[in-house]
Amino acid sequence: MFGAKNNEDNIMANNNQSQNLDTFIGQKTTIKGDINFSGLMHIDGSIEGSIIAMTENDTLMISETGHISGTVKSGNLVINGTIEGDITASGKIEVASKARVNGNIHYVNIEMETGSQVNGKLIYQGGDVTPLISKKAEQDGK
Repeated sequence: MFGAKNNEDNIMANNNQSQNLDTFIGQKTTIKGDINFSGLMHIDGSIEGSIIAMTENDTLMISETGHISGTVKSGNLVINGTIEGDITASGKIEVASKARVNGNIHYVNIEMETGSQVNGKLIYQGGDVTPLISKKAEQDGK
């Protein structure tokens, strides 16, 4: 219904993000090596290496044409492209409909759209989680 750019703009608006684009990797660009960034980074191209945010407030956006082969660590993350490697985010992860992830996702808050694919484990990194078995035992009075 909407173009990919409009969808990503809407996603960022929904997060109440007021960041301006700090780093842009174009579709025809391939980078081999690790990247540390701060602010808002948008990737349309390919990265072969780890991408690490400097603070928990930083946001990484990977468009439909973006491809990362390596570990990703960011405060917030919007994925609509491909990541081959493990992901860790301390804030919110939005996995859009065209996203393809081959690796484990360590998350605190995650939202996944219909059509997205994750081939790996979703590992919750937040506070205490009450197991379902304990909840059922409490309801049964045990």
